[in-house]
Amino acid sequence: MNGRRIMVVEDEWVVSDQICRDLNDLGYTVCGTASSGDEAIRKAEAERPDLIIIDIVLKGNMDGIEAAERITSQFDIPVIYLTAYTNRELIERAKQTKPFGYLVKPFIKKELHTNIEMALHKHKEDKNIKNYLARLTKCFKGTIDAFSGVIELRGPYTSGHHLRVAELTRAIAREIGLTDFSVEGLLVAAYVYDISLVNIPVDILQDSGQLTGLNLAIYQTYPQMSYDILKEVDFPWPIADIVLQHRECYDGSGFPSGIKGENILLRARILAVADAIEDLTSHRAFRNAFPLNKALEEISSNSGSKYDPKVVDICLKLFLEKGFKLEEA
Repeated sequence: MNGRRIMVVEDEWVVSDQICRDLNDLGYTVCGTASSGDEAIRKAEAERPDLIIIDIVLKGNMDGIEAAERITSQFDIPVIYLTAYTNRELIERAKQTKPFGYLVKPFIKKELHTNIEMALHKHKEDKNIKNYLARLTKCFKGTIDAFSGVIELRGPYTSGHHLRVAELTRAIAREIGLTDFSVEGLLVAAYVYDISLVNIPVDILQDSGQLTGLNLAIYQTYPQMSYDILKEVDFPWPIADIVLQHRECYDGSGFPSGIKGENILLRARILAVADAIEDLTSHRAFRNAFPLNKALEEISSNSGSKYDPKVVDICLKLFLEKGFKLEEA
């Protein structure tokens, strides 16, 4: 009928044989059977079926739920659970693995067919959505890269500045233990935190490390201007707030609001350290680049004043103990 390849995981031979017969009658191809979780994983990798029907209760150390979780995460194969048990604990565990169906024994051939067709259809639609989101993500990241490129063309930074800041923020954030979702948001912030510098006169940007008076006041407006631009974008992360606070200092001496300590978002504190390291190790119009060891000394000497001591310690650990390196400019 359709040639879809299905694997059956069931430790009761009589039940397994009947399911295989039903599948053949319905026009599907049974590409393999297994009676344990370990065997199911091995055969799923080897056969790559279109769908797996798996009993929740299996003999051995691994039940069907654990086996299904590994199979779906490693091979993206849809799973339909088969069980004679309907207790709440099993159902809750099964739900966490996001199955594509749940058949309770005994069942009729029509129920089997309906579950399979719905599972295959849903899996196809899920893949289409994932592909669409992947394209959107690629477009979004391309737009962010374009923004950072424009800023670097006008600003005081060398090419690739935002990429290097993003890579260091990622490393620090992961070492601290931020979730993957939070890290992703921090990377976006690292690419756009200087977005309003396109509105600052070039001569001020080139001398940003030794400004005074009115020019300094103008320069210090850029986090607020960046916030005003980014707050209109419906990001799934607090990008505008991270950007607004990335020039605040741990002791309250920063700008634009003078907030301090734990009142500054952790991701803003991470971004501040990463930005400082990249800035110090890059050539600027008013000074030469610092060697990395001197840049680390500068960051360390300002731990607790400009920068969060915990973030500084992790940054130093990355460079001095874990061999982290910034990309060449």
